[in-house]
Amino acid sequence: MTFAYADPPYPGKARYYPERQEVDHAALIAHLTATYPDGWALSTSARALRDILPLCPPGTRVCAWLRKPRPTRSRSALSSWEPLLVAGGRPLDASVVQDLTDALIARGRWHAFPGAITGMKPPTFAVWLFRLLGARRGDHLDDLFPGSGAVSLAWQRYTSRPPAGATRRKRIHATPAGASRGPGTVDRAPMTRRRRTAAAPSRGAPPRPNDQVSAGGPAATPPEPIHRRRRAAAPPNSNSLLLYPPGG
Repeated sequence: MTFAYADPPYPGKARYYPERQEVDHAALIAHLTATYPDGWALSTSARALRDILPLCPPGTRVCAWLRKPRPTRSRSALSSWEPLLVAGGRPLDASVVQDLTDALIARGRWHAFPGAITGMKPPTFAVWLFRLLGARRGDHLDDLFPGSGAVSLAWQRYTSRPPAGATRRKRIHATPAGASRGPGTVDRAPMTRRRRTAAAPSRGAPPRPNDQVSAGGPAATPPEPIHRRRRAAAPPNSNSLLLYPPGG
């Protein structure tokens, strides 16, 4: 399948780009609908959504990218989200529980990315976009407004990863006894179990016969007993005097 992603300058924001040219969104959406019947996605601003959405075909989904707001002077609340319009796409697998949602919380552009410009989308956004379209390995994506090239780079890495469910197992080859090993191989000594050191007896407790300070060491010296005050012997009762008379 062939998909397309369009991230043009938002309406009224062309002054932030070197071209300084507004984009005809009506013609752009008509081109997307006619050229990419498999599916396409379009990024725009929250303020322009009211004018852009009626130009889209029926069934277009409005997804929300919740980004970090850009602090600036404003007479109204700062906008912290951008709509992503998604039309068409591959249906998702209904036999499994989906974790894909129509909202994404991720910070904005990466200033450390080579060629970072205004409006750049982070890799997390790109992967979210690909999943909304249902893109897989073998599909093709046209980035109509490449800008920094971050989305195209994310697409290359997204389609080159192993398919879902494929796991790589590390094989361990045992070397037979007496067989020659390759150069630079380090022979490891066999591992032996470490003898557990006996715990020191608690204060006042009699020493146990097997208590040792360390493996193979001398027996630990038992602690000195703590002398406690002995209770006075209770006087014999009358019954004991009758049973055991003095001198009897």
